[in-house]
Amino acid sequence: MSFILLTELQEHELLRLSWFYWKEALRCEKSKAHLAGSVMLGSALEALLMLMVNGYANEVEATNVVPTRNGKPIPLVDWDLGQLLKVAKAAGWLPSGLHINDDWNVRKAKIGDYAEVSRMVRNLIHPGRYLKDHSPSRVTARHLQRQFEIVLLCRDWLAERNNKSLREHMRRDGLL
Repeated sequence: MSFILLTELQEHELLRLSWFYWKEALRCEKSKAHLAGSVMLGSALEALLMLMVNGYANEVEATNVVPTRNGKPIPLVDWDLGQLLKVAKAAGWLPSGLHINDDWNVRKAKIGDYAEVSRMVRNLIHPGRYLKDHSPSRVTARHLQRQFEIVLLCRDWLAERNNKSLREHMRRDGLL
């Protein structure tokens, strides 16, 4: 493996964090903290993707898009959401119909493209990004609701990929 995977302790902590971020987003929704909730959901998605990469490292290697720094693979714990999404799309876990610089097209957009939208909303936590991409608008309840929908859909796509792998292993072992 060219990149450093998560330790067992880190893996368990990411599982806990993904659930924690989800519950925090629900609390943010109740208190009308829409930007904060969007950030929490983006972080939940990031945790789920880190767990997928950790579990399917051989598939990730095969994509040839493992993030590097100074020519060396970056340890998984240091990957950002953009890098994780790039790998997830290359691996086919979250298919994409658009290229990063394409104009939005609902007919061509796939789950990976919506995940990029989730990343963009999550990144509004950075003041410069907010100024460039969203100011003077506010992040509203509608934005947060959309984040919930996107993260749930991504979770479902990732779970289906996981289930498919499990079924393949069970067939190979004669259990199905």
